[in-house]
Amino acid sequence: MWLVESNPGNAPVGFMVVAPPQLPLPDTAGDLELKRIYLLGKFQGGGIGKRLVTTAVAHSIAAGARRLLLGVYARNQSAIAFYERAGFSKLGTRKFNVGGKDYDDNIMGMPLNT
Repeated sequence: MWLVESNPGNAPVGFMVVAPPQLPLPDTAGDLELKRIYLLGKFQGGGIGKRLVTTAVAHSIAAGARRLLLGVYARNQSAIAFYERAGFSKLGTRKFNVGGKDYDDNIMGMPLNT
């Protein structure tokens, strides 16, 4: 887990979690999942998200992972485009439930040359 703090002030403005995957794909052995990546709105678009993804990739490579996976809301086109620019591609889909309502997620992955 990584915490993003503002400067000055050191107030938390975001975080990221990388952990073993829990995604409905046939073979996730040796993979890691970018489970959470959040930044407060006013901190988005300034390169912090890109640095977080770069950190997640470096961590995953150092851990010997073969892929880095993630789930992203299928209607969040800006997030999908962000992940595609970072090197992720769509591998599948899943449903997730929030407040009794089902939503569609894209499952994306990036192969890691380890």
